[in-house]
Amino acid sequence: MNHAVQYKLKMALIINWFCYIGLLVLFAVWNLFLEGGSLPLWCIQTLPLLLVLPGLIQQRYRSYLWLCFILLLYITTGIVDVMMPTRGWQDGAMLVLSLILFFSAMMSSRWHRLQ
Repeated sequence: MNHAVQYKLKMALIINWFCYIGLLVLFAVWNLFLEGGSLPLWCIQTLPLLLVLPGLIQQRYRSYLWLCFILLLYITTGIVDVMMPTRGWQDGAMLVLSLILFFSAMMSSRWHRLQ
């Protein structure tokens, strides 16, 4: 495989893990420690992300594709919430992390496929 593709894949995987863990931490802080959050809402927000975790650990390209499909829900929710007048910093953080994770997961699946 081309060294440039290997480097891109390595960097994309680092970005994937940073944003993936960032989303999980954001949901935990948002729902368990800040006002207005709840444990059931935290479970609903994190369960879809945790479904693909085994595949991400094993670096299966299909798991990155499924992660992209799942992230479309978070991106849509984030866009709607950011436009609300009662938005908080959490909504913007969720949208940014989701978008970055979406693009890096999409490219990771492509570069995995080239291996």
